[in-house]
Amino acid sequence: MDDIDVVVVGAGPTGLALAGELRLAGVGCLVLERRAEEPNLTRAFAVHARTLELLDARGLAEQVIARGIPVQQVAPTPGAVLDLTQVPSRYPMVVMVPQSGTEHLLEERARRLGASIVRGAEVVGLSQDDDGVRLEVRGPGGRDVVHARYVVGADGAHSAIRRLIGVHFEGRQYETHILLADVRLSRPPGETLFGASTQEGLVLFVPFGDGWFRAIAWDRSREQVPLDEPVTLDELQSAFRRIAGDDFGMGEPRWRTRFLSERRQARSYRVGRCSSPATPRTSTPRSAGRA
Repeated sequence: MDDIDVVVVGAGPTGLALAGELRLAGVGCLVLERRAEEPNLTRAFAVHARTLELLDARGLAEQVIARGIPVQQVAPTPGAVLDLTQVPSRYPMVVMVPQSGTEHLLEERARRLGASIVRGAEVVGLSQDDDGVRLEVRGPGGRDVVHARYVVGADGAHSAIRRLIGVHFEGRQYETHILLADVRLSRPPGETLFGASTQEGLVLFVPFGDGWFRAIAWDRSREQVPLDEPVTLDELQSAFRRIAGDDFGMGEPRWRTRFLSERRQARSYRVGRCSSPATPRTSTPRSAGRA
């Protein structure tokens, strides 16, 4: 491909937001995304007040809120209530919205401003000099070479760009073993956000407003299960029955995974003409048995 001002690798919220900002400033931008199609995976699910303020500066906050469920009170532990209406913000809330919904709005804006977004394009090689960056990209049509003045790696915890420029993702891994799944419930709990905890662990339901719930379970009896073992419906139901007393009519998940929490960040955010602006990472989902 011809020389491009900036190639952004990764079409998640960070990459898409950056693409929109680059185009707003008149900078040519190409986004490369390894995923061939937009998935229905929810990944992250909460948009906080400060993020809503930043989205509002680009006219997107109200659209994000309309796609989700605003929550103005949370109970992180039994007997403790956090009143978000006291947050000094135009948006004193946390909005429960699937990451895919936020990505859709950011992608629409980036395309409207003139960014090019190519899916099914995986970066497999990188070299750079004082004049620019050369990327080897593998796509549906085979291999191609992309030349850019600068490259930004916004491709997540397992960033190919960070690996190719030799930047370590430093930090530590916690031992807490978490189960995640997106499920429908035939008997959903009455609370907007439902949680229960015992000596056996912790379970949560987060609603997405479209009939699907994010089920989260820290089941201490399952912490030694290998991360690559598929998460089953029976396993999820058992955790909720033992910890919450009910599985709430949980149906077969459309997506599920197990992961260990991590706290990491890139050692360096820039090497030459390549940057990897990963913010501190607090958790890294490890896929296992996705539906």
